[in-house]
Amino acid sequence: MSKKIVFATCILAIFLLTCEERETEEITTPAWIEARLTELQNSGECFGCTLQRWTYNNEYYYHLYCNHWSCSNCEVYRYNGEKVVWGENVDPADYEKNKHRPVKIWECGMEINGGT
Repeated sequence: MSKKIVFATCILAIFLLTCEERETEEITTPAWIEARLTELQNSGECFGCTLQRWTYNNEYYYHLYCNHWSCSNCEVYRYNGEKVVWGENVDPADYEKNKHRPVKIWECGMEINGGT
């Protein structure tokens, strides 16, 4: 076999293994937001509400949004539960441009799957 074929095969194998690891990651609701989700569910006004986890600057960010809210990014939290203050600790334009890998963790009516 030529060196190019062996090299390409190795790169493909590494890529496939990396993707496989991402797919098996268990997604749980952070403990620090469970009370907020319970509050929304108990309010009777959580229809259209979702919690998504995004990756930004190699950290997880959690975006809580309800369709009836007037702002789209009014509840965004860092991995540790710290609420994002746009323009102070996160640049909103950079966040929108560079966030990636969205994962829906919860939506209204789902059981809250806590763990972390």
